[in-house]
Amino acid sequence: MENVSLPGRKQTARNEDFIRLWDNIERVVSKDECERLVYEAAMDIKSKVHGKRAGYAWSGGKDSIALQVVCELAGVHLSVIGLSKEIEYPHYMRWIDNNKPTGCISWDAGIGYDWLIKHPHMVFPESSVLMAKWYALIQHQAQASFYQDASLDVILLGRRTQDGNYTGGRGTNIYTDRKGVTRFSPIAHWRHEHVLAACHYFKNRNLPPIYNDPEGWLSGTGVWPVQTSIEGRKRSWETLYQICPQTLEKAANYFIEARQILEKYGKSSQTRR
Repeated sequence: MENVSLPGRKQTARNEDFIRLWDNIERVVSKDECERLVYEAAMDIKSKVHGKRAGYAWSGGKDSIALQVVCELAGVHLSVIGLSKEIEYPHYMRWIDNNKPTGCISWDAGIGYDWLIKHPHMVFPESSVLMAKWYALIQHQAQASFYQDASLDVILLGRRTQDGNYTGGRGTNIYTDRKGVTRFSPIAHWRHEHVLAACHYFKNRNLPPIYNDPEGWLSGTGVWPVQTSIEGRKRSWETLYQICPQTLEKAANYFIEARQILEKYGKSSQTRR
């Protein structure tokens, strides 16, 4: 462990620190320690949702996979994934189709390219307010619909305090908002290494291919327009080309910046609007 740099809060961490941690996870967290954390979280779930109808939010990201581990152990199998399929990465969608949990409902926000050209400020947004809007449009809407349609009493989330997520305040991990929605974050106190250990020991290191993409550990899951590079908008378009040239080619039919990146690499889009 002495040679492994542990990432801090995700918003200020380095991608290479996550890669190093993932590659050396057994040196940082033992299987016994991981099993203890998982069973403690599962028992916490059982005690707090006993007699209630519960489901959880899943995305295929590392936190949601760790959440899946503890939920399944606790007997909670109903889940939802929020997507906007027209602008999701194809390699992410293939992995999701092959690996989503049994009982996972797909909710599609229906946001596509026509919507993006009407809301260009939402493509690679540089403010936290606009980033939050993306989550409100897809993940939060999916969770709200799931909560209502499945007649839930509580929804379990993979929120963690290390990333600055609100989990209830004053050290708690469950709260009910003014609308009567109860949110429960059973892995709230887990650190990055605990999450990765659960993925390693309990899910045979099966993570979506997005974590192999440039800055993938920092970007995580999400539609391509939300994957904003800290180096600026042009770099975001270039990164999109590196991750999925086919997606950039499609975007070039709608955005001149995408066409410029294609021309830089000696490519051209098939059609033009």
